[in-house]
Amino acid sequence: MTDDSSSAETRAGIGAGLALLCGGTVAIGAAYAAAIVLGEAPSWAPWALVFGAAATPVGLFVIGAATRGVLTRGLGVVLGALFLLLFGSFSGALALAPDEGPGGRLLFGLPLRLAIVFYGVGFVPLVALPVVFGLTFGDRARSARGKP
Repeated sequence: MTDDSSSAETRAGIGAGLALLCGGTVAIGAAYAAAIVLGEAPSWAPWALVFGAAATPVGLFVIGAATRGVLTRGLGVVLGALFLLLFGSFSGALALAPDEGPGGRLLFGLPLRLAIVFYGVGFVPLVALPVVFGLTFGDRARSARGKP
């Protein structure tokens, strides 16, 4: 790969990351602004927050990987899957009927809505992202320390 194509890929990755980051931030800002101006949240505002909460961290990950020159197709697939996991978890919790209470459904000992968010947004990325980080940056970190 030439330096020109590598530079173009880096710029494209940074552009995609910035698009996700800015799009997510605008969606969150629009939802809050609409709720403040209107006095109550419009029906689309929670869904804008769902999109923003999924797009913003993934955009930051894309920018970080692109600036370090490690944004590969495989890492792009992982980050796309992360976006889908975050979006799906928040959407699933939001789409549930608001009838939880004592005696409600449990998933692994937690109320269903909490379990979806806890496992989908917290636990799975907490376990998976360090593995992906190690696989992506491991060789570079070892070579930077002078080890094979």
